[in-house]
Amino acid sequence: MLVEFSVENYRSIQEKQTLSMVAADNETMLDSNTFPVPNNDDLRLVTSAAIYGSNASGKSNLLKAIQVLKNLVIKSASRMQIGDKLPVEPFKLNSETAKKPSSFEVIFILDDIRYEYGVSLNRERVFEEWLIAYRNEVQENWFSREYLPDNPKFEPNEGYKWSFGKGLKGEKKRIQRFVRSNSLFISHAAQNNHPQLKEVFDFFQDEINMISLTEGQLREFDFTIKMCEENHNFREQIVNLLSEADIGISDIRFESEPMDDNIKLVVQNLFSEEFEVRKNANNLLEIDFMNVITIHKMNDSNSEIELEIEDESAGTKRLFYIAGYLLWVLEYGKVLIIDEIDRSLHPVLSKALIKMFNNPEINKNNAQLIFTTHDTTLLDDETFRPDQIWFTEKDNSMTKLYSLFDFRPRENESLQKGYLLGRYGAIPFINGLSI
Repeated sequence: MLVEFSVENYRSIQEKQTLSMVAADNETMLDSNTFPVPNNDDLRLVTSAAIYGSNASGKSNLLKAIQVLKNLVIKSASRMQIGDKLPVEPFKLNSETAKKPSSFEVIFILDDIRYEYGVSLNRERVFEEWLIAYRNEVQENWFSREYLPDNPKFEPNEGYKWSFGKGLKGEKKRIQRFVRSNSLFISHAAQNNHPQLKEVFDFFQDEINMISLTEGQLREFDFTIKMCEENHNFREQIVNLLSEADIGISDIRFESEPMDDNIKLVVQNLFSEEFEVRKNANNLLEIDFMNVITIHKMNDSNSEIELEIEDESAGTKRLFYIAGYLLWVLEYGKVLIIDEIDRSLHPVLSKALIKMFNNPEINKNNAQLIFTTHDTTLLDDETFRPDQIWFTEKDNSMTKLYSLFDFRPRENESLQKGYLLGRYGAIPFINGLSI
């Protein structure tokens, strides 16, 4: 479960900004929209967080920062070579910060242990990396590395000072020798099956699930298809969700088809990017596509007709894409992050999907949903507590992130009206357009 995420000096974010999932001291929807943290009676977390803001205010950059950290942890040891550039961009509208590293920190709970993990890095190297664990609420500094290039005694590890705490057992020094200036220790530790750090690695790989932040992903349906094929009950849940969404689909099936030459070219281009695994491209080219076939009932008989999913509306394809992730995280209590959850979906439908996370009868394992949206109707229908609503806006060209809870809105106050009137900020100011 995610407690909070912080980022500094990344893209439009100059100063440190923190998204917190910690529930405020507020009794509103306490039993439905929050859940208690194991072994800590004083701490509750919210089940979902909505992020509002005008275009180019930095909403997506916040989520991209989470994605960058996830990718660095799971890929930097195995999928990067010496000299590869790290996928970070500093805030460029300030001459000082443009030269400084970006920083990412995350606090999370896994198997009743609270962890704090952080990195500081630029395109060329990691400057700092550290991990703290709290077992029985006792702080244990498991490891840290700090780049000190002017001190020769820290060679041959390229000028790094390393520190390992007593709480971290198993191999450490041997794994340390594998770490490059552009890779993370925790990533190498997982590669070497370090028992304690492999669990932390698994949090980033398995617990944090990102709905792609870019359009037109080549195999965007693969996760939902895979889950349907592996679990018949899961397939039934997908069909029920599609049916209940009132989009006319009564069933689905899958059929394989070879990848054509045009798509092979797209795959090759994707794997030419600096942060991907070039050697896996050829293996991927041999994999057949699994095409999704939707089944509809005729309106003048009991017959059925089959359509390829590419013939369906953008909203239907979008729903099928996110449905697999959504049902999976709800089943296993994971974290799901979606940029523009309402894209191509009717507001009533996207609202219903969001409310699944705030329903303890559905969300039995404390899954969490973080998403960006422009749908202001969600503000006035008792979907969220004030501490679940966040805003981004530009201040002196840099992104600021803050919570609705900071405004202490009155009971029965129209949040939608207040937001659209600019009471909470985070809206565009239009000048010179005829509206």
